[in-house]
Amino acid sequence: MIDVRRLRILREVAVAGTISGAARALGYTPSAVSQQLATLARESGAELLRRRGRHVELTAEGRLLVEVAERVGAELEAAEAELASRANRPGGVVRLLAFATALRTLVPRAAAALAAARPELELEIDEADPDDALRLLVQERADVVVAHDYDLLERRRSARVHRRELLGDELRVVGAVGDARPAAAGRRAAGGAARSAAPVDLAALADRRWVLPDRGSACDRVVERACAAAGFAPRVVARSADFGAIAALAGACDAVGLVPRLALEGGPDERLGRPLRVPVRRRLFAAVRDGAQRRPLEGAVLDALSDAAAA
Repeated sequence: MIDVRRLRILREVAVAGTISGAARALGYTPSAVSQQLATLARESGAELLRRRGRHVELTAEGRLLVEVAERVGAELEAAEAELASRANRPGGVVRLLAFATALRTLVPRAAAALAAARPELELEIDEADPDDALRLLVQERADVVVAHDYDLLERRRSARVHRRELLGDELRVVGAVGDARPAAAGRRAAGGAARSAAPVDLAALADRRWVLPDRGSACDRVVERACAAAGFAPRVVARSADFGAIAALAGACDAVGLVPRLALEGGPDERLGRPLRVPVRRRLFAAVRDGAQRRPLEGAVLDALSDAAAA
């Protein structure tokens, strides 16, 4: 009989890509993880992993057992959800991770609504990059995650994760756009407010100086790909992980940048954002482990996030 706990260890190795990474996530030593995997290999009668330098790669049999582990995990989540739904308005803690822009916009609205409607629910909120947040969700170190996908950089979806789509967003041009060529509809628009919102051709910004997001981040890769599709590589003068700082630096350095519209909401730079003629979009979503969406607490958080997005 295959031990379910060892299946979970194998799944953690698949997520982390290394024995040591899985050990850190589980709170085990690397040698303990290796011993458990060796026992699982004997139980299953198959080689499950191959070493590739410091990393490990799952064999076909290993991938099969990870799929089994995900199905078992989803069934256990569903069983716990069914038990929780039979309780009378159960209370408890929900660990929520979200990226910075969501923490400034969607999450506070959802948290306020939950505090009024579900006082028995206690939110523990922390900031995390979407990639890290989704990994921690699968590792059962978070309960609800707010993350995003870009059209130019879609994340690989996991059968272990249930998604609730929240809203669409798009990148806006901030900074010294100057006389960058707008779309025809924008040229025909009358009035200063209409002109300031005229769409911009990204290719018309090829000779500008640029402020880019933190190197290697998802948004950085998206901006680089969008500029490459427009036929140029941006001339970078500054970088920041903070979208507000990107907008401020772009204005101060006679440069331009691309910032999600949601990041400009309610701030002093909101009026500076101009849409692209060919939009670069992202989708915000909430995520829980598959099956957990039927739990009363996680379900309430998902509903509150959906309501906040709709507002």
